[in-house]
Amino acid sequence: MRQALAADGLPVVEFHMRTANLSEPTKELGAAMAAGRIRHDGNPVLAWCIGNVVGHLDASGNVYPRKARPEQKIDAAVALIMALGRAIRGEGSSVDMDTFLADPLFP
Repeated sequence: MRQALAADGLPVVEFHMRTANLSEPTKELGAAMAAGRIRHDGNPVLAWCIGNVVGHLDASGNVYPRKARPEQKIDAAVALIMALGRAIRGEGSSVDMDTFLADPLFP
């Protein structure tokens, strides 16, 4: 999918799904939720996915998202964690949000 999107001229950024890349943003999301610093628009899929996340702690103190059962999906929550990870590292897009919204990639 990454190659097809890049071939279509869309900006693509790799995010390696490693514990080291997921731990800090997973912890930050948990802290933000506990402190009431994060809200969303009530999207039922995001709420369902976040409700399915179980934080798994490894021997090194890293936390990463897991699901308790295969039928529980966490994709939207993982996408949020990935976005938060990029934001924490200062890897945001150089595109101005107002410019993007005025002329989005997908009409």
